[in-house]
Amino acid sequence: MQFRMTFVLVAIFLLNFAVYAAEQNAFSQLVFLTQARINLIKQRIERKQEPQYSAFLALEAFVKSSRNNETHAPIEWYVPGYYRDAKGHAKSKQGLQDDANTAYGLALYYRITGNEAYATEAARFIDAWAQTVESMSDKDGSTLSFSYHFPALIFAADLIHTFPKWPISSQERFKQFVRNKALPMNTMDRKNNWGNWGLVLVLASASYLNDKPLFDRGVERWKEFIDLQIADDGHLPHEVNRSEGKRGIWYTHFSLMPQTIAGEIARVNGVDLFPYQSPGRKNLRIAFEKAARWTLKPSEFPYFRGAPDEMLGVRYFSYFEILQPRWQNEEAGELLENSRPQSARHSAPFLTLTHGNLSYDI
Repeated sequence: MQFRMTFVLVAIFLLNFAVYAAEQNAFSQLVFLTQARINLIKQRIERKQEPQYSAFLALEAFVKSSRNNETHAPIEWYVPGYYRDAKGHAKSKQGLQDDANTAYGLALYYRITGNEAYATEAARFIDAWAQTVESMSDKDGSTLSFSYHFPALIFAADLIHTFPKWPISSQERFKQFVRNKALPMNTMDRKNNWGNWGLVLVLASASYLNDKPLFDRGVERWKEFIDLQIADDGHLPHEVNRSEGKRGIWYTHFSLMPQTIAGEIARVNGVDLFPYQSPGRKNLRIAFEKAARWTLKPSEFPYFRGAPDEMLGVRYFSYFEILQPRWQNEEAGELLENSRPQSARHSAPFLTLTHGNLSYDI
């Protein structure tokens, strides 16, 4: 009897340990790029295979021109609203955009080439934000701008977390910054594109911090957005009429892009949301296909009465690189083939390099 009880207790322990290990494996310090994906990118570059080879040359030119740039972390983070002060808005957020995208580019270049000088530079940009910023305003454009630019800094930190010359103390300081200053800036509760960008910040933070309850909340919010934001025919009612339709395609991209990035973060961490169909029988694919059609043929966009060439931001579609390998859309394929290498200003630059024509499940 005692032997049987011991056996049962050991079995329960092993089962619990297996569950714990599986949960920990889902958060194996991966935020946006898996090691398998990085290995495949390296192979394609070595063989000069497209579209990775040209995209790598673009990355290389970028990091070599920006690695010694000054950092721009402010003591107080505040961004005026775009429609009240467009110039002030652009100027105030530019520093974070530049620093986050530069850090991510440097860290990505390090992981591809192994050149430690670029990891050191990436750490310098990351540390500057963790050390310098003392207060965070949630007024005007401050939260949205932070939600869509800061995640690239998290992606960078993830890529260099095993770099031996980036001290654990510095990494812990950055994690505290993410937890206590970055996360409260998220806009995930909003119903339009603000909510999608806030979700990117939440899921990037959750995976980086190994916070499963936060990650789970982000996953549920991703699903909610599918029903809240996508109409039966695939258009986004919250976005298509912006500026009387003049910015309707731009804001469609500006909602679908973060939804896609957030979905990729979830997939890397063990939850594939891309096949999800909502209770209202809506899914991301129908919105992607609608956006691809309008981007290729803006004259078919029915929410703007002016000339198609008057519309703004029509071709901000780099996120198609993530979706096209999965769903193979003819319009999206044509757009990508004619405009690579694709990058972006918000959260995830260099998408042709990291996702173009690569298997979606690595």
